[in-house]
Amino acid sequence: MKKVAIISTRLGGIDGVSIEAAKWAKAYKKMGFEVIFIAGRFQDGLKAKDRFILGLADYYDDRISDIRKRAFSSQKQDEYDDKDLIRSINEAKDIIKKRLKDILLDESVDHLSIENALSIPLNIPLGIAITEVIKDLGLSSVTRHHDFFWERKEFGDSRVDDILKRYFPPDLVDLKHVVINTIARDSIIRNKDIEPTYIPNIFDFDILEGLKDRRKEVRDFLEVGESDYLFLQPTRIIQRKRLERSIELVSRLSKRLKNKVILFISGRPEEDEIKYFYKILAIAKEKKINLILNEDYTCKSYSFKGKKVFERFSIYDIYNGCDLVTLPSDIEGFGNPVIESAVFKKPLFVNRYPVLKDMLEKGFDFAVINKAVDDAAIEKVSRFLKDRGFCEKVATKNFEIVKKHYSISFLIQKLGKILGAP
Repeated sequence: MKKVAIISTRLGGIDGVSIEAAKWAKAYKKMGFEVIFIAGRFQDGLKAKDRFILGLADYYDDRISDIRKRAFSSQKQDEYDDKDLIRSINEAKDIIKKRLKDILLDESVDHLSIENALSIPLNIPLGIAITEVIKDLGLSSVTRHHDFFWERKEFGDSRVDDILKRYFPPDLVDLKHVVINTIARDSIIRNKDIEPTYIPNIFDFDILEGLKDRRKEVRDFLEVGESDYLFLQPTRIIQRKRLERSIELVSRLSKRLKNKVILFISGRPEEDEIKYFYKILAIAKEKKINLILNEDYTCKSYSFKGKKVFERFSIYDIYNGCDLVTLPSDIEGFGNPVIESAVFKKPLFVNRYPVLKDMLEKGFDFAVINKAVDDAAIEKVSRFLKDRGFCEKVATKNFEIVKKHYSISFLIQKLGKILGAP
């Protein structure tokens, strides 16, 4: 049996990269491959025989964070500082490379499947190490790009332009490139002259077969009444997710409708965006909306008592239990909640972020805004909530679209062409 190693900076979390990596792992297994996982950190904390810790691969590692801060600094540096930065990068790269090569050889890996580590330079030494290992071993590899460094403002002031051009992503004979939206496809062709394969994110419909209807349990646990409206924002608490728009939606609907409206945010704040988290809590408090978070937080002058939801329920249980999904992001590499809302037949409130067009072209019907919560969106969301017949008609239409275009069988077909069956 041939073996595939899936590698990223972090795996096992609720972020899009981890979630999609798990789907690809299942597809590989259905194709007959054995799968192992390699990462700097496994966020679910599980330790299994098919998981390998790769030293310094975690982008929050202190040495890697220091390299990233120095590499993307707007402050003027002298020649000595630049040489010291390159020395730090190479030292970390050598450590990662040795460990990675040892794992791949010891485990007799046939294919390497890379998740975003060659796309954005969150971990520069890791990107270089992976590239060198692919060349050294002549290893058949596929790298999936969720976004690129030239799309992110934080990588604009760079002291490592040559490294970015060479390694993010590299152009290698043994490396196939996959993008998850058509904008990324055009972008990598334009910026790197690399012809990728377009494979959108998918949903594993097998999940639905073993999923119990825990709607009442979820709502009872969250203290949401059956006549109340529960909105789910299934994202982390980071600025580009624009949670203030969901808060504005809840605030306006709370004044318009007789029913109580509650917003549940499933994700946590990122370590480097804690100021935005404080801002969101302040806005929610000012507008007096009903907000539920997944954990307790003490922030500045007050404490927020959350609910430890995921000790009892899965994110899919929450989808079943909610009445509407919100995704008001400015930027998404794909936007899994779009297809997940369709799978669970829930209406979606969504900002028109650039790559949403790929999905809208398939015929999905959502409450779409253009960066502001306007009257049209309020009207449509209200109709979703109050007009059961309209909501069911739209939900059925969206479900049929997602089943046709975003299934695991579609993914297997695409991967088979790239890597071939074992």
